[in-house]
Order: sequence, then structure tokens, then C-alpha cells
Amino acid sequence: MDDSSTGRRSTASRFAVGSLIILILVNIINFYDRHVPGALAEPIRKEFGMSDSEIGLLGSVFTWLYAVVGLPLGLMADRFSRRWLLAGVVTVWGALTGLAALAKGLPLLIVSRLGVAVGEATCAPAATSWIGDLFPAEKRARPLALFMLGVPVGGALSFFFSGPIALRYGWRISMVMAAAPALVVVPFLLMLREPQRGAAEKLTSDGDA
Repeated sequence: MDDSSTGRRSTASRFAVGSLIILILVNIINFYDRHVPGALAEPIRKEFGMSDSEIGLLGSVFTWLYAVVGLPLGLMADRFSRRWLLAGVVTVWGALTGLAALAKGLPLLIVSRLGVAVGEATCAPAATSWIGDLFPAEKRARPLALFMLGVPVGGALSFFFSGPIALRYGWRISMVMAAAPALVVVPFLLMLREPQRGAAEKLTSDGDA
């Protein structure tokens, strides 16, 4: 292996790690925003006088739509720019998480959750496809495991922060605070250079040559 090949691999490695960090942050925010209504269920229920069934409906509509749109959005991740797709859906779910702060009853809360479901259903297929093109097959398991840590970390942070914020400032401010990180991370997503599909396999082939 010559020096130029070693330099290319080193640059590619730094680029891959930087991209992975941003994608992990996206997934943490993903699960933070997904769980925030659960963390705030009691103050929301009290303000609007909701029944347990109505509160449960907020989680149910999210799950139903997420399941329905997951496959077509995964197909979109195979066909379109993952960078622009992720940036778009992160903006959507962040804005609609914040929109819940304007709710005066159940209908707008449901609209907010439906929008968040559409946005977040894109995250896993687009991001895991992106990671697959950043790392060769023999080094792909650890980055994917780190990415999936966003599931417990994001959920735990949501319950850790949302409740205390709601207790001090109200649940609406807690919703706005949940939305803010999603919108902040979008410019960093757009600054990333999306790898070509199959780029990791090409890099491995170059190294073996």
C-alpha cells in the first residue's frame, strides 16, 4: 500500500467518524422527541381534562403511522439524497414537536404526533444506509451499535429533562425545548458530504489492491 492510499484511507476515516457523530446526535434527538409526550402526559392530561384513552391515542397514532410510512420512506432513502432527506425530515419533526406547544386540545396534539411519526420513520433507514457507506463491512457493526445507542440515550434524556422543565416552566416550554435541538442540528447535517452508495466497498477494494 503506497503513501497516497494510506492518506486517502486516513482522510476517509476522519470523515466517517465526524459524520457518524452527527448521525448519532440525530438519533438521540429522534428518540428524545419521540418520548417527550409520554414524559409530559400528566400535565397535558390535566390541562385538557383528557381521559386515559385520549392520552393513549397520542402514542397509538404515532405508532400506526410510523408503521405504515416506514417502508415507502425507506424506499425513498434508497433513491434520493439521504442528506437532504434527513435534513428535511428532522426539520419537520422538530417543527411539529414545537407546534404541540400551541395546542388547545387533542386534535393539534394528534397532528403534531403524526408529523413527528413521518419525520422519524425516515431516520433509521436513511441514517443506517449512510453509515453502511461510511464503513467497510468488517468495521460496520460498532458504528451501527453506537448509532442505536440513540434509542435508550434519547429516551432517557427525554424523561430526565422534560419533566423538570415542565415542572418549572410548563409543558409547553418543555415541548419547545425538545424541538430546538432538532432544528439546531440541521445545518450540521447539511454541511456533511454524503458518501457515494457502495463507497465503503470501493475503499476496501482499493486497500486490498
